[in-house]
Amino acid sequence: MRIELIGWDIGGAHLKAVALTDAGTIADVRQYPCPLWLGLDRLESALSEAVRDLGIGSSCRHAITMTGELADHFEDRMTGVQTLVATMLRRFGAEGMLVFAGRTGFLRGDAVEPSHALDIASANWLASASLIAHHLRQPALLVDIGSTTTDLVALSDGEVRARGYTDYDRLRYDELIYTGVGRTSAMALANELPFEGEWVNLMAEHFATTADVYRLTGELAEHTDQLPAADGGEKSIAGSERRLARLVGRDREDGTAEQWRQLALCLRERQLSRITRAIERQFSRNLLPAASPLVGAGAGRFLARVLAARSGRPYVDALELLPRPATATALPVSDCLPAAAVACLARPFLEKA
Repeated sequence: MRIELIGWDIGGAHLKAVALTDAGTIADVRQYPCPLWLGLDRLESALSEAVRDLGIGSSCRHAITMTGELADHFEDRMTGVQTLVATMLRRFGAEGMLVFAGRTGFLRGDAVEPSHALDIASANWLASASLIAHHLRQPALLVDIGSTTTDLVALSDGEVRARGYTDYDRLRYDELIYTGVGRTSAMALANELPFEGEWVNLMAEHFATTADVYRLTGELAEHTDQLPAADGGEKSIAGSERRLARLVGRDREDGTAEQWRQLALCLRERQLSRITRAIERQFSRNLLPAASPLVGAGAGRFLARVLAARSGRPYVDALELLPRPATATALPVSDCLPAAAVACLARPFLEKA
């Protein structure tokens, strides 16, 4: 089994890679911590790990999408796009490298111009939605809940029916929501929470994240939580209890395990409410029949399943719509949907080259 093509999703916090064989089946799925705000060396290190783990050879071809240009390591998004493309070109060369430029399609890596930057920037959602729309062919709402963000994309008649394209417009239209199941600061989910029978205002400090919330609810897949905890401490039940307790000005020892779990469940409800509000806005556009399914993807797709059940809509896991892996993979492919999408979408273009 020879790896022919790697789909890369270069995020601001993680590097994701999906490897395809020469037969087009998925060979492996990987995710590496890549906190780009700390410097470009974090990407170089993650790429080195991927090359070693996946056995990437010189004949391998590459398809790239990104959101990492938003990292505050870069002066602006254009600089971020150009720097990330240049990094991949240095590492793998221009031959057989395609960059996903959203509405413009794929571009050769060495043909990317500054004028393409805003088409390339944060276009990974469109790759995911395009692939799902192609395979599903029925009205649906893609709900891709990652560690940091949630993408909501209406699909109909095999086409993507998004209102926005840029991050700015997608934020305006509730198609991009900055809430996820790993890195979101818990203080962003609520201003106050009930504790010991009282409403307690939360401390606006980065004491805990949603990884702590979902660790205490028992829903977190630990392999998705690759970055340090908010306090740099242990990623355990006790550690998450300690971090959540600080939000209400208490210590872990001041409450019981059930009290801290209840606090986590309250935060979970606030996050579900925020996403539900945005989902109902999408359905109000009258593009999707009321019974259209939610297609869940990302590390937080367990929440998409909950949201579908609560709304009485069918649920479809993106796993059911993607190529079946040839063997067991390190991660579920729907955890890294944009990387899988650019690999699958680029394959026909590379075959013609």
